Amino acid sequence: MPQVFDRVAVESWGKTEIVQKFPRGGPGDIKLGSQLIVQPGETAVFVRGGEAMGTFEPGRYTLTTESIPFLTNLFEAGLFGGQNVFTADIFFVKTTDMTMRWGTANPIVVEHPQRSPGASAMRGNGTYVTKVKDPWRFLNAMDAFRDSVQQINIKSRLDPMLGVMIQDKLSELAISQGLGPAQLQSFTKDLNDLLIGLLQEEFDAIGMTLIDFNIVMGLHPNSLEMVTNMGYGTTYVAKQQADALVEAAANPSGGGLAEVGIGAMGIGAMQQQQLLQQQQMQQQAAAAAQQSQPAPTSGGMPDVMTPEQAAAILQVSREDVVAAIEAGDLKARKIGNAYRISKSNMEAFLQG
Repeated sequence: MPQVFDRVAVESWGKTEIVQKFPRGGPGDIKLGSQLIVQPGETAVFVRGGEAMGTFEPGRYTLTTESIPFLTNLFEAGLFGGQNVFTADIFFVKTTDMTMRWGTANPIVVEHPQRSPGASAMRGNGTYVTKVKDPWRFLNAMDAFRDSVQQINIKSRLDPMLGVMIQDKLSELAISQGLGPAQLQSFTKDLNDLLIGLLQEEFDAIGMTLIDFNIVMGLHPNSLEMVTNMGYGTTYVAKQQADALVEAAANPSGGGLAEVGIGAMGIGAMQQQQLLQQQQMQQQAAAAAQQSQPAPTSGGMPDVMTPEQAAAILQVSREDVVAAIEAGDLKARKIGNAYRISKSNMEAFLQG
């Protein structure tokens, strides 16, 4: 039998606790006329049947039908027991500042098509300060309807989301401000302040507000190689040209190299083309060796990946991945003309 309470309050908070349910362990009957005590830095949300009944800011309240409108509605609906009690779950949510640490588990790719080589692979770490501003939205977005929720539970959900947010917003910022690798190598306070504004809309959607942001970013040591392999930069263009020439040479019936103007290339250009063909052969050999290795497990996925990376994991073509995205089977975010896929979306796709 549920216990009947005549006082509703959090007696003590854990050091890193953000949400605490009253009563713990199951539903409780609240006696009409009970005292509700909400301390500074808390908000209390009454929930019944999966819907919010009422939200209470810091203060002391007497739970009567005269003072609390939703209790009148419950009374009129015949939802009070014979002893003038009602059943509800009360979730106390802390609304004080939370400082979170963040760092890149895997590089994030920032696109800047107007500045060579077209993108940069970045890594970074630092802290950010956030807090709950809409408790009901926060409880739903963070799946926080539990007896107790700790900061680490929220951090585990925010970290991958923040990685995708930063990648998307940094690309927007780099494009709008004309930033290239040199400007992105080290975050300044101005860039952090700009990102607070850009990221706030994303935090609004989960019932939180972003107060401070202090993330230091730097180029990954292998940034150029990584983004070139992903299809950015002049090296990729040269490779496409080399592929076209090789295809033409293998197709005598179509005119061979003459159709792509080999006669006008000159000796120096021909030598350069031979070098490109040698590079292509090396890349093809490396790709074949890579394909012979076992496919990586989901534990080896980057937090954010391109369709090419997703195709390597799935052992299918890039076109198959794009088709799955456009069909709505694989969720992805589109930035300009490029898709980016989060690890969580990839795992959901693999699980069917």
